Amino acid sequence: MKKKKRSVNKELLEIVSAFIIAFLAYQALSLATGTALPIVSVVSDSMYHTNHFDGWWLENGGLYSQYDIDEEQFRMFPVPNGLSRGDLLFVIQGDEPKIGDIIIYRKSGSAFTIVHRLVDIADNGDYIIKGDNNKQADSPVKKEYVVGKVVFGVPVLGYPRLLLHAAGI
Repeated sequence: MKKKKRSVNKELLEIVSAFIIAFLAYQALSLATGTALPIVSVVSDSMYHTNHFDGWWLENGGLYSQYDIDEEQFRMFPVPNGLSRGDLLFVIQGDEPKIGDIIIYRKSGSAFTIVHRLVDIADNGDYIIKGDNNKQADSPVKKEYVVGKVVFGVPVLGYPRLLLHAAGI
């Protein structure tokens, strides 16, 4: 009985240690990237491309002409083929994002983050941001609401984080 109790205590200690190490690693990553959210999961289909690029552009390219973005420019943007729900994104502080960058922002007073593409910068400095799968741009976003910009994404690895998000964690 004593041996079994010691084994259970050891297992619990290992689990708690793993959570503490993961938390500390996340905090270190946050310091290194300059953003409070260095890792983000895509939780919606607003950046999803339903077709390969050519088919997607035929359907959606006209939505970008008002921002003077053509097909060749879009192909040069980071992640021109969009993002899927469950992608895990690596984010850095984006002090001066460029047109085409995928940025993460929070609306004023909201706890939820939004992952969309910067398509224009207004005369007053506000960002015009649009999900690739959305027909219209979001309301203009002030610079201070931007959390960071996406450096790269890894497909499917964001699903465990999505489960935590769905559970309210």
